[in-house]
Amino acid sequence: MGKVLITEKVHPIGPQLLRAAGHQVVQVENRDMAQIAREIVDADAVIVRIIDLPGSLLKTAEHLRIVSKHGVGIDNIDLDYCREAGVAVTVTPNANSLSVAEHAFTLMLTLAKNIIPVSNAYREIGFAAKNSGEGVEATGKTVGVIGFGCIGSHFAKMAHGAFDARILAYDPYVSEMPAWVERAGSPEQIFREADFVSLHANLTDETRRLVNRERLALMKPGAFLINCARGPMVDEAALIEALRSGRIAGAGLDVTDPEPVAPESPLFAMPNVIVTPHYAPTTIESATRVSRIAAQNTIAVLAGKEPVGRII
Repeated sequence: MGKVLITEKVHPIGPQLLRAAGHQVVQVENRDMAQIAREIVDADAVIVRIIDLPGSLLKTAEHLRIVSKHGVGIDNIDLDYCREAGVAVTVTPNANSLSVAEHAFTLMLTLAKNIIPVSNAYREIGFAAKNSGEGVEATGKTVGVIGFGCIGSHFAKMAHGAFDARILAYDPYVSEMPAWVERAGSPEQIFREADFVSLHANLTDETRRLVNRERLALMKPGAFLINCARGPMVDEAALIEALRSGRIAGAGLDVTDPEPVAPESPLFAMPNVIVTPHYAPTTIESATRVSRIAAQNTIAVLAGKEPVGRII
């Protein structure tokens, strides 16, 4: 049986399944890169969440057969190295889609209703906070979705079903969309027409800095930006500028660039910004599903069987 290195904390169901299958499990606490570098040398498999796995690190693992991603974003894995070395790479499709979509939906509503500033004001000035600011309704608004995969489609369904929102979606890689979705011809159309723009695409060269100064300038003055995808999709300096100038009404960010956000970042001081620490997938249900599937993929590959969510 093999040695499985888990680079970060995961739900216990995953390690339990691996041990039950006869594998040695080494789980690293607090993302200790020195320990990871030591333990990966004789590892047969690596389960990774968000730390970077460059080729320079992976090539030290002479027996490595699989990198099992705990989640779906693979921009932290050196895919070129894995492809050349014949190392399998898998993801956990659909396992955290609902949790992330719900988080994006929550950010959208919390911003629209101005909940956090009003709640804070209530603590400070009492019931007079009732007149400290007005929210906006989500019903009937245009919700722009960039990336219509599992997460984006779940989010769109929530917005359409709960608030009869007009759904405008852009994803050149999705051939068919539901009848209640309008397909946008370009990202620019999303930024021009949407009251809420929510990002759900993968991070690629094409989507890096997708949200830049020019596209932010297209947004309605009362519009909101939601990002539960990847931080580098947004030009943070341009976003801060747009927020300060009132160009857009607010932003909800579960991911940032850099990550974590620097303590002195202006984002933390802005009342119209909600920042959470890559927290969207962090639910009991999602953590259980993702840990289980990541472990099952590892067990399958080490047993010479086909996993789910194979990328390489």
